[in-house]
Parts: sequence; C-alpha cells; structure tokens
Amino acid sequence: MRPLRVVGLDLSLTGTGIAATHTGEGTPRLWCSTVTPRRRPTLTRIDHERLHEAVSVVMGAARCRPDLVAIEEPLVTGTGNVPLRLAELHGAVKHWLWSRSIPYVDVHPSKVKTYATGNGGAKKDVVLASMIATYGTVGEHGVHIGSDDEADALSLLAMTLDQYGQALVDRPESHRRALSGVRWPLIDLADRAVA
Repeated sequence: MRPLRVVGLDLSLTGTGIAATHTGEGTPRLWCSTVTPRRRPTLTRIDHERLHEAVSVVMGAARCRPDLVAIEEPLVTGTGNVPLRLAELHGAVKHWLWSRSIPYVDVHPSKVKTYATGNGGAKKDVVLASMIATYGTVGEHGVHIGSDDEADALSLLAMTLDQYGQALVDRPESHRRALSGVRWPLIDLADRAVA
C-alpha cells in the first residue's frame, strides 16, 4: 500500500489552517501553513473575492492529488452573519473538491480536539501545545506548527492517517476515540496510480 495523500483544512474567515502530507508537486513532505486573507472579511454580503482566494489556496494544496481532504466542520453558532459567511466558504471549497472528484470528510471540532489532546473541550492554546509536543519532532526535522489553525489542520491530517492505518505516531486510546463517529469514506489505495 502506498502512502496516503491527505490534506487537512481548518477553514476560517480570518486565517485558514492547512496541513498536507505532500507538496503541491507530489513530493512527500509533512507541512503546515496559515493563510490569512489580504483584507478583512465582508460580513454583510457574499464576498466573492475572499471565496476565490480561499478556493485558490485549497487548489494549491490539492495539486498533490489527495486521496482525502479532512475538513473541520463549521460551528453554526455565532453572532450576525459570521455563520452564514463561514457556511459559504465551506460550500465553495467543498463544491470545488467535489467537482474534481476529490473526496472529503467533515470532522466535528470536538473530534479534532480529542485527537490532539484527549479532551474534546480543550482550548486552542492547549491543542497547539499538544500538537507541537507530539508532531514538532516527527521526521528528520519535525514540522513547524505556527498557529492554532495549523494545529487543527494537522490534527485533522494525523487522525485521517491513523484511521487508514498510517499513523504518524502512536496515540493513546484516549485520543484515538475521536476516530469513531466520523463518516470515513472507503478508500482503495492498492492500485490507485498517482500522476
């Protein structure tokens, strides 16, 4: 079985976290990044420029032809138009993935936190510290995790790899219990060729 190609996305109106197992050219390399929009979000109407910018970033990460993209589900609570604008962002990204036959899976934020820390109600700084302690030393040089958005994206990536038998590191059962209850798609890696 070849190594799984995974992208983790923590989509946000202010800073989207991305983690991937491969570069856009398909070279195996674990990396994280935070993409901050060039301008503040417009919450009173659909912001096509920001949606285009976000989808363009996802397009770049997806050049590696991922087997699966794991996306943190948006919270439907909030004030004003924030939930609506976030839902528009999720819809645009998911439609783009669907239109390219790239499978994706939604993961509830509590599952992301549980996999990272063992606690589904952990605060952002605790998730970040746990991810740095666990994955900052993975591989020859480790992976730089520079924000809580990147920590969430890397947690999504790591739990996806674990679900499909390619865990980056061994995690305790208190963390791995986050894998249950997610609607993981079937992926056949045996014969799938990657261009």
